[in-house]
Amino acid sequence: MQDIQKRQKKNGKISYTARIRIKGYPSQTKTFDRLTDAKEWLSKTETQIKENINFPMRKLKKLIVANLIDEFIENELPKKKEKIQKDFLNSLNWYKNKIGKYLVSNLSTYDLVKCRDELSKKPKETPIKSKQGRTTTQTISNATVNRYMTYMRVVFSYFVKNDVININPMAKVEKLSEDNARVRYLDEKEIKKLLIACKNENYELYVCVLIALLTGARKSEILKLTWQNVDLEHKMFYFLDTKNGENRGVPMQEALFEEFIKLKEINKIIYLNKKDFIFKTPDGKQKESLIGKLFPKIVKECKIENFRFHDLRHTHASYQAMNGISQAITQKTLGHKSPAMTNRYSHFRAESLRQSINETGNIILKGIKTNGK
Repeated sequence: MQDIQKRQKKNGKISYTARIRIKGYPSQTKTFDRLTDAKEWLSKTETQIKENINFPMRKLKKLIVANLIDEFIENELPKKKEKIQKDFLNSLNWYKNKIGKYLVSNLSTYDLVKCRDELSKKPKETPIKSKQGRTTTQTISNATVNRYMTYMRVVFSYFVKNDVININPMAKVEKLSEDNARVRYLDEKEIKKLLIACKNENYELYVCVLIALLTGARKSEILKLTWQNVDLEHKMFYFLDTKNGENRGVPMQEALFEEFIKLKEINKIIYLNKKDFIFKTPDGKQKESLIGKLFPKIVKECKIENFRFHDLRHTHASYQAMNGISQAITQKTLGHKSPAMTNRYSHFRAESLRQSINETGNIILKGIKTNGK
């Protein structure tokens, strides 16, 4: 069934929306400025659909990877979460550039393994405002390579589900091992040095660092904080739209509560607009420069080696573990979906048990010589 609907836009221009429906096949719609173009598209599209229904292998033999990627970008990508769409698109465009001209019917596991290995050598880019990313001497991480592969696997899965292809070519391509066990944390002297330097340089940065140290919050969670997310009456933070998609509340440590009272007074905030970011630029946007530019500068001046803002989160978790806080509580505080992520701090947690082990052992062995005499 074919039909064309004539519409008049607000600016007075006429458009023609062509729609075609064939049983057992998703309806197709496209809008044109000219009626003749709409009729031509209907005729051509109906022929293609019927040919694909009656001779499915004919389409598959002509299908190239770029066709799949383009169709997915147009129809499915907009349905994905907005915060991953850019990363998703970059990944698909990379694959399109590398294997876009390959026939889907000829695409092998080996072709995709070569893509994986080439990705592992891809230079890491440092984003520059209003410019293209600047490449560095570092290569992208294994986790990033695996994310590229996951996005492409999703594309193939979509077309398997819709009976366009029979198997997912990515199914046999193994992911790279990821080293997520990096735990760099500050000792007490480093914490003191960093906090003093931040406070002397910029009070807002000082509060940012305190939040990360005392709650384990991520950079993005801190920058997204609005006054609506901070409950000073009940001394709570509410981190919304987090990395794992779940909201969480974290109690406010007493020293941090006092700093927030000062921050409120300094900024003369009377909650006229609770939707304002706590750390904002003059035009009301998130003040990313605090963490992106100022923090690395302070760390360098303090001569603290191999340390980034995310390691403040590791510092919080490490001190929880060293003080015998249960893994379940640490997992909830940090907002980890899986215990495996929190398990990286298990060696600290085990060390915190040493005293109780020694005390228990002394009681058990009381009056018994264990030196072999």
